[in-house]
Formats: sequence, C-alpha cells, structure tokens
Amino acid sequence: MKPQPTIQRSRLLSITLILFFAGVFTGYSQTPSNSEKEGKSYVVIGAFAFEKNAIKLANYAKTLNIKADYQLHPTKDIFYVYEIAENATAERDRILANFPQFYDVWVYRGILGRNQDINKPNVKISEGNKLPDVNKSNQVKKSKKTAENTLVNEDAESRLEKKENVYYLYLNTVNAKNLKEVKGKVNIIDPVRAKQLQVAKSLELVEVKDPNNGSSQIKLATDMFGFREVQQNVNLKDPINDSTKSVIHMIGDSIIVDFAMQRFKKGDVLVMYNVYFFIDAAIMKPESIYELNSLLDMLKENNKLFVRIHGHTNGNSSGKIIHLDPEDKNFFSLNAEHKEGRGSAKKLSLYRAYTIQRWLIEQGISEDRMEIKGWGGKKMIYDKNDPQAFKNVRVEIEILEDN
Repeated sequence: MKPQPTIQRSRLLSITLILFFAGVFTGYSQTPSNSEKEGKSYVVIGAFAFEKNAIKLANYAKTLNIKADYQLHPTKDIFYVYEIAENATAERDRILANFPQFYDVWVYRGILGRNQDINKPNVKISEGNKLPDVNKSNQVKKSKKTAENTLVNEDAESRLEKKENVYYLYLNTVNAKNLKEVKGKVNIIDPVRAKQLQVAKSLELVEVKDPNNGSSQIKLATDMFGFREVQQNVNLKDPINDSTKSVIHMIGDSIIVDFAMQRFKKGDVLVMYNVYFFIDAAIMKPESIYELNSLLDMLKENNKLFVRIHGHTNGNSSGKIIHLDPEDKNFFSLNAEHKEGRGSAKKLSLYRAYTIQRWLIEQGISEDRMEIKGWGGKKMIYDKNDPQAFKNVRVEIEILEDN
C-alpha cells in the first residue's frame, strides 16, 4: 500500500524509537541477566512501541509504590513495563483490585531484554536532529551515514530517502490518565485554507506533504471515540519553538508530536457512528467491534463510570424487528436463533441499545453501571430523506457519573 521508501523508513523509525532514549535515561537495563535468560514471571502493566512512553509509565507506577521497570521484548520490538514478584498471580490481582487504571494487567513468563542471539540490525542515533535540505535539487536525495543526519541500518545496503516537500510525523497519542498508547485517527488540516489534507493513523510514521499555503503550517486534530479532541499546530519547516517544545521533538528527520488524550466527563454524550446494525435488526455488523472495544476500555478504565445507552433510528415507521433473546450471544451475525417480531421504531432502537448493553455485560461490565433508552426517530439529526440521513441510525453514550 505504501511506496517502498516509506515502508523502509517506517521499519527503521520503529527501531529508532526503541533505541532513542538508551543512554539518556539510567537505571533501566536492556541486557538480560543470567537469571532472566532462564525466564521469569513478570506482572506486565503496559506494552509500548515508543520507549519514551514506557519510561513515563514506569515512573508513574513507582509513585503508586509499584516497583516498576521496563524491558524490550526480545522478538516483538515492544517495551513491557512490569514488576517482578515472588507470586506474580497474586501481585497481578492486587494491582487489578487497587489500581483500576491498570485494568488489563497480565502475567508474562519468559525472557525480557535485548536478546543478542536474535539477528537484529545494529542501529545508531545521529548526533543531530536537523531535517535534510531537500530544496536545493528537484531530485529525491538519499540520506547519508548516521553521523551526518539520521539513523542508518548498518547491516543493510539501503539508505533512507527524503522526498522533496514531504515530512515525516509520528503522532504519539497517549491516554493522560493511565499513560497507555491509544491507537486511532488524526485529521491533518490546512489551517490557512480550512481544508482537510488527509486522515492519518496514530502511533505510525506518516508522510505529510507541505501544504504550500505560504506558511508550511498544519493543524493536527485527534478523532478517537471516548476521548476529547486534542489539537496541535505544527510548522513543518520549523517544528520546535517556545510554544511547541513541550509537545514536539525530533528523531533524525522525523517530527514526534505528543498528544495527551483526555476522557469525556459527566454530562458528555458520545456518538457511536462506527457501530452498525443489520437492516430491521438489533444485531451488529462485525466491523462494529473496534468502537465497541473503545467503549469497553473506557468503562474498564474507570469503574465509577456510569452510562446511559441511547438508541436512535431514521424515522418512526413500524416493521419487522430481529433481536436477541436473553440467552442469545450472537451479537455480530444473523442466524435462525434470533427472535423475529414486529414493532415500532422506538422498540427497535431500544433493542439495539439492549444488544450493546448485553455485549458489555458479557465482557465483564456490571449491568448496574448501564441504563438503556430507545428514542426511535424522535431525535433525528437530518431529515429522513437527506443524503446524510443514514447518520440518524446511531447509538449515543451519555456519561451519567464519572467519579
């Protein structure tokens, strides 16, 4: 899907992110001891692609009297933040019981730390973080050796290529409460023309073209279910200044932009536009699972969060309704076991809210933390004949309590 230089650059930046802070932060060993080579039991409280994020979580955990450290998984290029305990299962249960923000703690038994027996490239970080000058020629320039401008895979013949008027951004979206990395979409906007340029994925290297708007300014705006929008303004040619240095830094010729993602609060209403239902049915389509998992994470992260699930339809017509019965767990596929009847649009919307509630209960969320309500077509956003009328068919999550 991406041109080869981008794929290569993404792979090498991933390695850069892993090694960037080595030697800068002390107290964390990346070489396994003899006992680690035999395998240990680790209580893992987080896993990260970006080493800086792992360091932040380890330091935060220590303020909670969790003796946290971090190590690189020897085969996954992922940093595990962990605690070692004589009884790892009991310690996992203690953390889960006392720190709900670490709701997905697990026990890992094996080896952590850089494994020298695995054939990994030897990568170094350049002394400078200056973007290469690509304006002196119309030809794409190849980057030079590490000492000159960026990291190089020393056991590879290939070189990174810098495209003219193209910049490389890593959108580092992190949950401000538990410091977990959050994957999602970020809108890249030309603020001068008020025009969206592209939609990018966070926690990945992204190619961004200079918008040629006279200032090389772009605006980045997160779009992630369960989190408030965060905006950052970036001057592609001069990204770091007094107003941006707290959220932007450089690795080689790549611009790293930090986003501290904040959850919604009591009184807020979130629209689940990416939860889809089959026609005349309270059965969800499989592609709904991504946004459902985002809602689940939000509820697991804060066990004092109470919500009301609102169902809406496009219009108020009565008709056939296919729905779950209390024992039915086929949330994502139509089959003969589903109940079929007739009813109003309000009843259909209530069944749809009920389906989401039942799915959340199956994932371990207490029923008493959720209310459901069906509106039918009483609160449509668009006229039912409008081209955007499909957005009337939606589920909304109202936050009733958050502490």
